[in-house]
Amino acid sequence: MKRALLVEEHSLFREALAIMLEEHTDLKRTLQTGSPVEARRLWGRLSGEVDLVIVDLELTSDDGISLIDNLREAEPEVPVLALTNARSLEQRAQALRAGAHEVLTMETSSVQIIDTAERLLRVARTSQARLIH
Repeated sequence: MKRALLVEEHSLFREALAIMLEEHTDLKRTLQTGSPVEARRLWGRLSGEVDLVIVDLELTSDDGISLIDNLREAEPEVPVLALTNARSLEQRAQALRAGAHEVLTMETSSVQIIDTAERLLRVARTSQARLIH
């Protein structure tokens, strides 16, 4: 079963994005949390069972960049999509250095977010298939 972990504080945006991901990608379940602490707990419990991570970089209680860094240390093959309100090139660079595969602004259309998520899932599947063969 394909799963995503979505870490976003704003519940309405998080819930809408989760629905769109499940309707428009091959993800069967999108685990949602607004808490980095809960995200780390879920990650530990579901080790090896998450196919995509989407993280808001502007988490109030924690830095989304440090969360990405933690998750990527644990499972570097899982693709990470970072979302941000900032247009700061430095924040984008930090997220990419921490291990994000893509960084999109919250102003990006939902269609583009879904397309990016689907592309990251395809890349991850292709990489895993190469490892198996």
